[in-house]
Amino acid sequence: MMMIILHENQRRIVTDNSRFKVIRAGRRFGKTIVGAEEMIFMAMRKKESNVFFCAPTQKQAREIIWEALKKRLAGIGKANESMLEMRVPTIDGGISILYIAGWENRENFRGKKATLVVFDEVDTMRDFFLGWQEIFRPSLMDSKGNAIFIGTPKKESQNLRRLEKTAENDKDFATFHFTTFDNPFIARGELEKTKKEMDADTYRQEVLAEYVDNAGALFRYDALVDVFSNSISKTAEKYLAVDIAEDGSDKTIFSFWQGLEEYRRERFERMNTETIVSQIREYAAQERIPYSQIVVDAIGVGAGVASNSMLDGIIGYKSSYQAFKTDSDIVKLPNINYTAKAPALISDYKNLRSQCIFTLADLVNNHKISSRTSGRDKEAVIEELANYQDASKGDGKRMATQKDEVKEIIGRSPDDSDCWIMRMYFELKGKLLPQQSEEFARIISLQKTRFAINREKLKSYSNR
Repeated sequence: MMMIILHENQRRIVTDNSRFKVIRAGRRFGKTIVGAEEMIFMAMRKKESNVFFCAPTQKQAREIIWEALKKRLAGIGKANESMLEMRVPTIDGGISILYIAGWENRENFRGKKATLVVFDEVDTMRDFFLGWQEIFRPSLMDSKGNAIFIGTPKKESQNLRRLEKTAENDKDFATFHFTTFDNPFIARGELEKTKKEMDADTYRQEVLAEYVDNAGALFRYDALVDVFSNSISKTAEKYLAVDIAEDGSDKTIFSFWQGLEEYRRERFERMNTETIVSQIREYAAQERIPYSQIVVDAIGVGAGVASNSMLDGIIGYKSSYQAFKTDSDIVKLPNINYTAKAPALISDYKNLRSQCIFTLADLVNNHKISSRTSGRDKEAVIEELANYQDASKGDGKRMATQKDEVKEIIGRSPDDSDCWIMRMYFELKGKLLPQQSEEFARIISLQKTRFAINREKLKSYSNR
């Protein structure tokens, strides 16, 4: 068995008795070695222990930890190369198993029991909190097991920062922050050379393990997380936002609001036009929500819902609709024709969706919006909105990241936050300039005319 000598800062982590450890460290600090030593110790301490290790991908898992474990446990552990499993003897004469996998194969751990789970490079794992809460956290319940979260920050992701925020109010957590300089075995001359070769932000992130904010992000991550614990003054008015899958084959989400608090969320699979219309009518009656305060995504199946005669008065929402002019700007533009006596700036937007996203960002960042949702709904909304940026192209029109681009980043369609975005329609409506009232009425009239035409086409089609 190969001997490993840990440096002082690594020993600080290993000797800490906290149940959950969050390790934020610079490159080459030796954080993966810490994870490996914790795994071996936990596995050999008690028979029939299951220890999990997750890297961002299966290939990385093999490269990062598997080869190191085989060398470390040479002559002691029994390796299964095809399964990436290592059986090791325990001090009480039993056997424990180390399971190595990539995050893309996390479903393989569902339903298994564990005594320790180690996550490496947490900030590169998509849907991390969904996987943690639904798969890995339950695996630790029977054994009251431990978890270690390891990584170097990435400005595109906030998983480590979110874990550190959790640690502020949870005594089971301990956090550790080390730079590459905290590894005494790294040559100082090499580190100084690296500092000269890297740009400032990369150096801060990769070597100092500091958080580098994504300058273009519309939503502050801490503020996004706080939405689910914010206390706000609610108005009596209720609203319903309905996001419908374009072809009706995916989920339909019903989001209920009192003022700017989302107090309830329901989702259904594979609903057709008739059942969606019926469900909206039922919810409107139950919650006493007027049709004029119901907004529906009017794309695909949603177009038939928005134009249905049984829902006359609801709002059909399309991202491509023209943005409204409001009596104050949603996002202040510093140093652009602004003086103390200047009137409020009027910002133009590429389309209604961009305007709604900027409006939502303003409310979130200023803690003026809240939600009671939790679990999968909460995590999905946070992940989606965290990836919206100011994508304006210099044509005077403010634009947010397009939906397809967010989909590419997170690996799924960002549908869970669409209800929040559509809810902003009513905030914008309340800020219309007086001189726009006629234009607004014209737009609504035009929408109704289009819906009427669609309704007649649907009737004609159904009678064939």
